Amino acid sequence: MLERIFFVSDLHGSTVASNKAINAAKFYNVKTIIIGGDLTGKALVPILETDCCYELEFQGKNTKIKKSEPEKLEEAKRQIRSTGSYFSVMTNSEYEELAENQKKMEEKFKEVMKEGLAEFFDKAEERLKEAGAKMYLIPGNDDYDEVAEFAQKHESEHVIFFDNRIVNLGDYQLLGYGYSNPTPWRTPREKAEKEIYKDLKKLVGQIDKNGIYVIHAPPYGTALDKAPKLTSEMKQVAYETQHVGSTSVRRIIEEKPPVLGLHGHIHESGGIDFVKSNNGASVPVINPGSEYSSGVLKGAIIELDSGKLAKYMFTKG
Repeated sequence: MLERIFFVSDLHGSTVASNKAINAAKFYNVKTIIIGGDLTGKALVPILETDCCYELEFQGKNTKIKKSEPEKLEEAKRQIRSTGSYFSVMTNSEYEELAENQKKMEEKFKEVMKEGLAEFFDKAEERLKEAGAKMYLIPGNDDYDEVAEFAQKHESEHVIFFDNRIVNLGDYQLLGYGYSNPTPWRTPREKAEKEIYKDLKKLVGQIDKNGIYVIHAPPYGTALDKAPKLTSEMKQVAYETQHVGSTSVRRIIEEKPPVLGLHGHIHESGGIDFVKSNNGASVPVINPGSEYSSGVLKGAIIELDSGKLAKYMFTKG
């Protein structure tokens, strides 16, 4: 039986990219959308309210908006959210209180993340219901555990959260796993390789038919996991890359090969590669890449037939 999927990853809170992902059901005529992690953004932009104005700094530009120009304030908010960042309107004293208390700043950040996700889920449920489609999603390493728990609680008929779970998709089973191996940035959801392997080993043991591994981190040593090489001072080495994927993800694919591996995490390494399993099978693995901050949605339309990858096409728009 033919299964047609639209796969994207690393939306990072961009309202433009997220809306395009939802609308992909009708645009690409697919009934199944899969999001491979990193649902939320990375920055919070304070909008400081004074007696006469709103002031903000965004993308290196200082902006002052008069209270008599509400349409300009709304446009600034729209631009912030389109790039995946969040905003919060506050007074100078409120900002100073947050700036001096890292815990309170993090709590505010998580609060606006949840608000953004709630809006995304409501819109997705409404539009996917109209299209007769479903969206399956997992968090990634940049998504806080509290945000992942929030997403799970807001699961609905047409928006299915499947991190650390196996869910059925026609003749296939989706394995979802959003943690990554350690990164230089010490993001919220990282685990040691031995822990990742233990988790994945347990999950693959629950698969009893054709498996599709939706794992945020790509397998190590492939075309999907090449990232810019960094110095000890976290500066990029010109024109040099290195493999930064997960050895445990590669190992689990080699030991119990799926029909297909779907990955994200490394935005600049979109493409397809193949991992040779221990039984000689050549497993296709796909990373669509990401350009979320520009509002561009990169994806892959994938067709599976009789337990094999039949066709694939990368999209960008």
